[in-house]
Amino acid sequence: MKNKRLYRYAISIVVAFSALSSVACAEVIKPIKETRPEIAGTIFQRREAVHDQKDGNATTDVVTLTSKDNAFQTGMYKSGPLHAVVNMPGGYPYNEFMYLVSGGVTLTSSDGSIMHVNAGEAVTMPRGWTGTFDTKGYTKMYVTYNPDDARK
Repeated sequence: MKNKRLYRYAISIVVAFSALSSVACAEVIKPIKETRPEIAGTIFQRREAVHDQKDGNATTDVVTLTSKDNAFQTGMYKSGPLHAVVNMPGGYPYNEFMYLVSGGVTLTSSDGSIMHVNAGEAVTMPRGWTGTFDTKGYTKMYVTYNPDDARK
């Protein structure tokens, strides 16, 4: 009888430690914060910042989160002067919310309508949009969503 109780006690301890070790090894998910200095520009000095130069336009992109399924992404981006024609098949490739921290953009939709977006304002670019994107330079915080990028 005593051995049975001791055996049950030992098993319960092993089970308890197994449960604790799996909790201790579980991934801790935490919120992601950008501080005022980072938003003001220090974020672009991070090691993971991607600096690019195409057709005389310098850009820097810092991704702050990519969802596990790859469909959702957040970050900050800055660009120098740019004139881009968005007319590829399917138009703009994803839904994007952007808040302009500095600079401004002029969006001319394919029907000729014009929208100016300045620092302190936000715009949502719908997937499929076509037109032209003009800027003398800007910095944005962005959120993108593309269900086609989601891993099945």
